[in-house]
Parts: sequence; structure tokens; C-alpha cells
Amino acid sequence: MHNVQSLDTGRLRGRMVLCAWWLVAAVIPAAAPVASQSALEHKSYMPLVMADLAPAQPTPTPQLTPTPGPSPTPGPSPTPQPSQEATVFGMVMNSIAPERGFDNLLAAGVTWIRSNNALMWRDVEPVEGAAYQWNTPAMQRIEQEMIRASQSGLKFILIVRGSPRWATTPYQADCAPINPTKYARFAAFLAAAVARYSQPPYNVVYWQIGNEPDAYIFSKDSGYGCWGVRSDPYYGGRAYGDMLKVVYPAIKAANPAVQVLHGSLLLDRPYNPQTGSGLSARFLEGVLLAGAADSFDILPYNAYYWGYDLNSADWKTPYLRNLLATYNVPPKPMLMTETGLLCDPGCPKLQAYAVGRYYARALSYNLLGTMWYIYDSDQFHNTAMVEPQDPSVPRPAYVAYRQAVTQLKGASYLGPLEGQPAGVEGYRFARPEGTLTVFWSSKPQPITISVDAGAVVACTAWDSAPLPCTNDAGTLALTADLGPMYVMAK
Repeated sequence: MHNVQSLDTGRLRGRMVLCAWWLVAAVIPAAAPVASQSALEHKSYMPLVMADLAPAQPTPTPQLTPTPGPSPTPGPSPTPQPSQEATVFGMVMNSIAPERGFDNLLAAGVTWIRSNNALMWRDVEPVEGAAYQWNTPAMQRIEQEMIRASQSGLKFILIVRGSPRWATTPYQADCAPINPTKYARFAAFLAAAVARYSQPPYNVVYWQIGNEPDAYIFSKDSGYGCWGVRSDPYYGGRAYGDMLKVVYPAIKAANPAVQVLHGSLLLDRPYNPQTGSGLSARFLEGVLLAGAADSFDILPYNAYYWGYDLNSADWKTPYLRNLLATYNVPPKPMLMTETGLLCDPGCPKLQAYAVGRYYARALSYNLLGTMWYIYDSDQFHNTAMVEPQDPSVPRPAYVAYRQAVTQLKGASYLGPLEGQPAGVEGYRFARPEGTLTVFWSSKPQPITISVDAGAVVACTAWDSAPLPCTNDAGTLALTADLGPMYVMAK
């Protein structure tokens, strides 16, 4: 167990929002059986200024029956079969534009793309029932991003947020639960947006209903959060679920082919039924109890780590899969829509080491994608992969990203690298030309890897630099370190 202190900092969601970051200790096992994985620590991203003004929420009759026992705890869980080709490589950009380095990101092999710009309901329907305003400067900007992503063949995720004040009464902020009497208006707006933007030249397939809805309600406007109610035993999740049940059919009626994403979960810590801590983790339980399990297609979440947590792994994927199983919900496709290694000041080499780790793990977890936050800006704890003042200048993380794509694209997950010393984590993948092994260690140490006795091997570092390695009758003697190493055996 780690003991960490809280600190205050800012968070960028299209603009700076004052936040407090509580880093909470926990002991969580890794999702896959990895010899190196010790107790994991997770981070909380919670607002400093909050309002707990929610009116009492109705308690709907549960439509799902959880299996007996306490709330889910992280651990082994049902995992869908791996896809045949890796398309997990995602990125969040401050702006999807050539002047922000978009062409170089394409060259790196990105598949998924998400922008800090969003479709704001308040901008399109500022007056209830009036004509939709699609031609505002903000809408023209996001439309250009949609077109650019579509023309580049990318999977673009469009975030829908920013409710008009007339829809959030009694709250006086656009980042707040929508009044239930306005769910139908929101559904009509989404249906119109889908009808407009799921067609050429925009071709938006992935529609996300808010970002981090399980955060507290804010007393002022914000780019994330909005539905969390501390006084509710399911933290406002039932109201969000009720909303999804209204808007999902309208979206699908407008275009059955689009995919609806639940708002990316903050999920700052797991719920502990003994102490009552981590109540916000019950938000998704509330969604499921509201009967909304079939009112979203993809379940996304966000996960960050600090630089000194380089060796921590994602606990959220198994936690969420276990929760779905507890409520008898079939496995949902999952996306990590924001991740990154946070450093103040910057830690470019550690971030480069993290990149290969995160994408190898994403494949082992069978995620649809993992999206680094953020490609072209340092305003969120110095996570840019390029120099923000000159996006044509790459940082080590960009080099690591290109190497990860080169090595892992088209790979299928085979299983963990087993039988290694403590501190070593690794995975094996099948590629058309042979078997790829990816591994790293929490400290420099010698390891051995088994391959076919007659295999031709090639070893490269996190930055694609060649490394010496020799197949000695089916055994490779190597030195594992913080940076991922890729071993191809043909």
C-alpha cells in the first residue's frame, strides 16, 4: 500500500478548471496474471468547488438483479475474446488541426481520435424549442474536425455536453444533471445531431454522452462531470441511466448504425462496502439499476498515473467487468478514452516508457482503444507528445508511440509472459510473421525468454533502436529495464 498526499492543481477540458486531486491508497490486483505486479495505487480527479444541491431522486424499481454478495472488487473477470487486429491506438488532441501536428499524428499510425472540442447543446439550442443554430463559430470548428477525421479514416469520438440553463433547472450551471422534464428535448436534439453528423461529409459513428458524469455536480460551468450526487446511494447514476433510456432510442432511430458511448467514467476509487468510501464508484451500479444496461453500446473510462507510479497498472477494466457480471450484464466493449503519465515538471523519458506499456496492456485487456491525453498541449501536467509551441518537434513519447504502433499493429494477444523475476511484466502476441514478446521491468535485471530453437530473432528498444540478442538453442538472455523491449521471433 502506498501513502500519498493530496494536492491542488488545474485540469484542462477545453479550458482550465480548478480542481483538487486526492490520490488515494488502495491494494488492487492487476487485470492479467503478471509476476511483476504489486499492489496498485489509483488517483482521484475531483473538483475543488462543488455543490450538493440535488433534489431528492426517485428510486426506481430495480430492473436488474445483482448476484448475492458485496459490491464488486477488482480481480479476474470475464474477458471477451481478443480481436484479430490491433486498432487500439488512440489520441486526444486539443484541436484536430494541421497546425497542431495532425499530419504527424496520422503518420504515427493513430486509429482513434478525440478532441477537447465538443458538441455543446447550449450553443445549438440556447432557447428551448427555437431553431437549432448549427452555424456558430464553435460548431464550424468542430465540424471541420469531424470532416478531417473522416477524410483520414479515423474513428472519431464526438463528446456531447454543455446543457442549456433552461434544461438544468434548478441548477445554475451547464454542468449539472438535466431536469427529467427535459430528457425528451435532449433526445430530440441528439436525434437531430445524429441525423446531421452521421452522414457525409462528417460520418460520425461514435457519440459520447458527456465526460466523467460520475464526478460531482459543479457550482459553475465545467467541461466534465455533472451528474454525481453525494446524498444518493448510487451517486446520481440512476438519473443518468433514466436519461440514457430516453435518448438512446432516439439516437438509434436517427441512425441505427451509430454507437452510443456512456460518459467516460472518472471512477476515482473502488467502492468499499465496509467503510463506505468510494461512493462515486456506485454511479454505474445506479445506471444498471435504472434499467439502462441496454441504453449504451460502449463503456469508456479514464485512467491517469503520476510519474512516480510508472509501474502501476490499470485496475479499472477488471473492476468494471466484474461489476457488469455482478449485475448479470453481458460484457460491454470498453475504451480507455483518456490516459497519461502526469509530471510536474515534465518527465519526457518516463512518459515514453509508459506509452508502450499502456498499449501492450490495452491489447491484453482487449480494449477497443486507449487514448493518450493529450497530444499537443502541456496544460494538463505536461503530457504532450510534441512541443506545444512547435508541434512539428516530437518528444520521446511520440517516438515511443510510433514504435508501439509499428510493433503491435495487427497483433493478436496470446497471453502474459510468465516465469519471470519479480518486477518484470510482459505479454506475447501473434503476428503474421511470427511471435512478438513485449516486456519491461521496474528495475534493470537479467531475464531469459524462450523461443523456438530455430527462430530468427530481432530485438528493439522502446525507441526502435536495435538491441543485441542471440537465440541460444531456444533461449534469449536479455536485460529488462523501465523501457519496453520488443522481441520478434520468426
